[in-house]
Amino acid sequence: MDDQPYAQRILTWTGGPPDVDRFVALGGVRLPAEPDPAALRRALDAVVARHPVLGAGPVTLHTVDDVWAAAAAGRYPPDAKCLLWAYLAGRELLLVAHHTVSDPWSMRLLLREILLPVTGAPATHRGGTTTPTHEQVRRAVPFWRGMLADVPSLTPGFHDGDSDGDSDGGGDGGGGGDGGDPTAEIRMPSGITQQEASAVARAVRSTPFVVLLTAFARALSPLSGSEAVIPVLTHGRRRSEWDTVGLYMNVLPVRLRTPTVRAVHHAFAEAYAHEIPFPTLLDAVPQADALFADGGPHLAQFEVIQVPEGDGIDPLTIPPGLGLGGPILPVNGLAFWLEPASGGAYTACLRYRRSHRDADMQALIQRFIHSWEDARADAHRA
Repeated sequence: MDDQPYAQRILTWTGGPPDVDRFVALGGVRLPAEPDPAALRRALDAVVARHPVLGAGPVTLHTVDDVWAAAAAGRYPPDAKCLLWAYLAGRELLLVAHHTVSDPWSMRLLLREILLPVTGAPATHRGGTTTPTHEQVRRAVPFWRGMLADVPSLTPGFHDGDSDGDSDGGGDGGGGGDGGDPTAEIRMPSGITQQEASAVARAVRSTPFVVLLTAFARALSPLSGSEAVIPVLTHGRRRSEWDTVGLYMNVLPVRLRTPTVRAVHHAFAEAYAHEIPFPTLLDAVPQADALFADGGPHLAQFEVIQVPEGDGIDPLTIPPGLGLGGPILPVNGLAFWLEPASGGAYTACLRYRRSHRDADMQALIQRFIHSWEDARADAHRA
């Protein structure tokens, strides 16, 4: 499997064949004004030409009355040369892409390039990814070998095989797998706004991402014991040398031993300082491949989905089941992400393998919300 492109390797880990026909929403925006379709087509084709992993253009642009229905029903023909489609309804623009190119980093990068076109060729590609320098990889490898040694598993509350009968049917997403252990999804309003996350972060001298990750680490404790390795998706952070799209381009494993803001901040900063593109990490550190491969330790992914910043650009609310480019299938366990919704609040989303009990997963989301409320109260007292 080592000679497969990284996207195919990850699809294999998640239980689906490399050529699985799965397409998800990369993201949607409400534009400041209704665009010129011809200009939009040119911008879309320029983006595809700049990113070989997207295939060959032109991009199919549909002008439809119901953009959501078209996107949900959209299927690519077997001979499609382009893995990116676009739907336009007035000021609403939605991108839909093949799963192998549709992580949140890709969503943000593609939307940004379409709205603010760039010039020049992308960085050097290798298998559809930007290649860092040999020196960058050499400096990072010792850190990752140590950090990924003896990774703990989500053993408490995890059951091999199917659910043991204690399921309460809480997942509303149904089976999402392409084989192996089927998955379910829970979506729940969190009541957490982006403004509140920023305010708490300022009070504790950290970042919104870190305080939300701390709340998740606390919520995960009953399933992870005294420490955990949490793969986080760092999309939206400034990596100017990474300008290539692709599945899980920016997965960053973070080892957490004490779920306090200060400890999580330090652990995340240390991992981020050694970050190299995830496909490169898989090639350079065998433990990273074993971490995600079938039969590896059960892990919990975490991410906070962001949308491009710009005057007059608002995120569209993605209907349940279509997804916003988040982790469609959890790798060896569960995937938790916060998705922006109307009104500025986050929707807490959890996709998990059915070998987790639904009641345990419902409780995980509730613990996350309670942990956040505790963090907010602590910040107000500080």
